[in-house]
Order: sequence, then structure tokens, then C-alpha cells
Amino acid sequence: MKFLKSNKKLILIIILAVVLIVGAYFTYYVSDYYHADSRALAALQSTDNYTVVDNSNFITFTPTHNLSSTGVIFYPGAKVQAESYSGIASQLATNGYTTIIVKMPFNLAIFDVNKADQVIVQHKEINTWVIMGHSLGGVFASDYALNHQDKIKGVIYLGAYPDQNASKASFKALSIRGSLDNLTTSQDITENLNKFPANTTFITIPGGNHYNNGDYGVQAGDNNSTISIEEQQDITVGYIIEFLKNV
Repeated sequence: MKFLKSNKKLILIIILAVVLIVGAYFTYYVSDYYHADSRALAALQSTDNYTVVDNSNFITFTPTHNLSSTGVIFYPGAKVQAESYSGIASQLATNGYTTIIVKMPFNLAIFDVNKADQVIVQHKEINTWVIMGHSLGGVFASDYALNHQDKIKGVIYLGAYPDQNASKASFKALSIRGSLDNLTTSQDITENLNKFPANTTFITIPGGNHYNNGDYGVQAGDNNSTISIEEQQDITVGYIIEFLKNV
């Protein structure tokens, strides 16, 4: 009997130790993320072209001129601070498109894939929604769209590709990646080509890379770009605007 009690106590101690180790590792993992740089933080300031509301859940860029009835929901890349995507969001707002960057728990979209629901409910003035995601954020943006085809009319993959098969989805899609992107490679796109929506436009930006889609510094594992971050984002926004006009 004492032997059984001793074994149970040992098992409980082992389980507790494992839980503590896993918890400590998770805390370390999520606390080590890419922070928005000064360029991104500057774009968070309201201007004559757009206003910014930044709260605990969303960063909302609302145009002050030529307001479109089409809105954009943005899912950030994994372990990248949401503010890092203010550059692209501010440019879209300047061109008339309300753009909402979603802040994810622990900077990981996997923990709140359906958070776009809250955005849609809060913005009744938007008639047409497009969801966009960078890197792993693009995977979960695609998942959300696939499960909410009545709400989403377009998906934009920035250095990303679908995880679930979206080939028969009703929405249009735009895939943009840099030719030097080493985190979402051309092979990744090719191997997942059959998962993209049938109506997808594929764009490769010469000299672009992965981390230039946001303003958060150099990302481990990626190649350096041969074009500036400003040039890559300007080109990216140009393609996005053309897509939004025809969604």
C-alpha cells in the first residue's frame, strides 16, 4: 500500500514538473517576438488622410476621404507585433479602404482564428470584406475565409499559402511574395498550388523578401532584399488596391 502511495506521489511530482517546464518554455517562446520599428510607429499617428484608433484588440485605420464600402481585415504574422503592419495599413486607408489590424493573443493567430467576427460586427458600414494575412497569419486568414464564405469576398496572401484546401472556395484571392523570400519559398507556393482558390492571381516582386511586408527589422532565416522596404510595400499596396477594386 505504501508502495502504491509512493508511486502516485512520484507520478504527481513528475506531472507537475512537466507542466511547469512546458509553461516556462511557452512563456519564454511567446515573450520573444518581433517588435514594430520606428517607421511602423510613425504610421500609427492619425493624419489628414486617415484616423487611427489603437486599443487592446484592434488597430483601426479609417480613411477621411473617398471612403470605400470595402474593408480589409489584417492577420499579422506569427510572433510579430500587430503594429508592425501599420505601414501597409496606413497606405490602404489613404486610398480609401478601412483597414483593421487584429491583435492576436501572444501574437499568434492560432489562438483566435475567428477574431475577424468581432471586426465585422463592429463595422456595419462595410459591405464587402477582404481578409489579408502575412506568413502564418495568412494561413489562418485563409482558414477563416474558408469557414465564412458568406462574409469574406477576397483573401490576400502575403508570403503565405493555404493550409486547408480552398480550391473550391467562392472568394477571389491574391498571392504576393518576394522573389527572395526564404520563409515562404517558390517551392512552398508550388507544393500548395492546388489549395489556393481557383480564382487566384499570383504576383512575385523581384528583389523582395519576407520581412519587408512589415516594419519589424530583420527576420531570422530570411534573405536580405535587393529593393528597399518602402519600394516593396509600395508595389505590394499597388497590387492590393487593384485587387480591392475588383473584388
